[in-house]
Amino acid sequence: MDVANVCHSEELYPIGEKGPFLARLDAVVDAWRARHGADVRVELVADKALLHALDATDRRDLRRRVTDGEVTLRPVADTLVLERAEADGLHVLSGDFFLDFRRRHPWIPAHPERFHHWHQDARGVRFVLRGIGAERERGRGDFEDGAGAGHRGGEATGFRGREVAGGDEVTAGAEFVGLRDEHFDPGEHPGIANTRWRCEEPLCVYARMWTGRLPVWPRVDARAGAVCPECASPLRALGPRRPTRQVELADHATGEPIERLPLELGSNLVLGRGRIANGYDLGSRQDRFGEAVRYVSRQHVLLRFAEGRAGEHVLAVDLGSSNGTEIERWNGSTHEPGRPLDADTEELLAPHDRLVLGGGVRVELPQHHLDPTNEPPR
Repeated sequence: MDVANVCHSEELYPIGEKGPFLARLDAVVDAWRARHGADVRVELVADKALLHALDATDRRDLRRRVTDGEVTLRPVADTLVLERAEADGLHVLSGDFFLDFRRRHPWIPAHPERFHHWHQDARGVRFVLRGIGAERERGRGDFEDGAGAGHRGGEATGFRGREVAGGDEVTAGAEFVGLRDEHFDPGEHPGIANTRWRCEEPLCVYARMWTGRLPVWPRVDARAGAVCPECASPLRALGPRRPTRQVELADHATGEPIERLPLELGSNLVLGRGRIANGYDLGSRQDRFGEAVRYVSRQHVLLRFAEGRAGEHVLAVDLGSSNGTEIERWNGSTHEPGRPLDADTEELLAPHDRLVLGGGVRVELPQHHLDPTNEPPR
């Protein structure tokens, strides 16, 4: 069982909440044993990044389970999950289709009956076949509700200026300056900007990056509908966003933009190169930015947008990357020389600070906010 996939799954209680929550793991394990026997063998494998994504209570609980041998911790869980499944003919519970692993594991499409997913409702947790081998049926997956995939952003939600870390006041117009590109302008489409979306095309690179959620900003088609910027499929609306910061990725040597990602309050984002659960795969842009992303690790750094005594803030955690993460502090006039982050240690990012991953990818968080709770300006 892929522990991170389960804990992040919004199809488990609390439905629609981002999590991760360790209680979701207990619910799925209990349901599987209720169905197959209390003594059934269940091997639990977790991504290392999950430790930093959980709240303090769940983090202590997971560490205890690792110490007690109940959970195996790995930099990337998928590799061990598939190795154990192949070696002993085990079933796999995961949110993945494992498309990136099929060359290494050609047995996967021949055994769709061994791959399972879950849903939860008033009757409890139910299991369904993941749909391995049926991915080319557009939007097939394992969705059961039959709802249409195409949605628009609904009524436009207004924005007003809001105070951000460092005391800067950002006006409604200035909020959008750094968020615009030639395909999507949040100022013209605030309803879309304030909505979470999911791409349901299983072969789409963005649908495979994040369990149940589009990891990037959507694009807008000629009918003002939200579509996936990668495969152009209509997107499914998931509900309103929380206050959102933008993460900007760029080639550190040239400054050329790589991607812009929304980061919601209370959520985590893992950046790396390769298969990532609930994160962004820089390897998907290696054709254009090969030199910049070459030294980025599979799971390199975790970003968390949180709220505490100091107000809203962003934390960064290097996940034990091979080539390190440097922080370049802003001193009021320029960025200071980079200082390496200690692995597995939270670092608070002050306004205008930036990170450099593996010497090649720059990570910045401009002081632009989208806040759907604000009233429209009068």
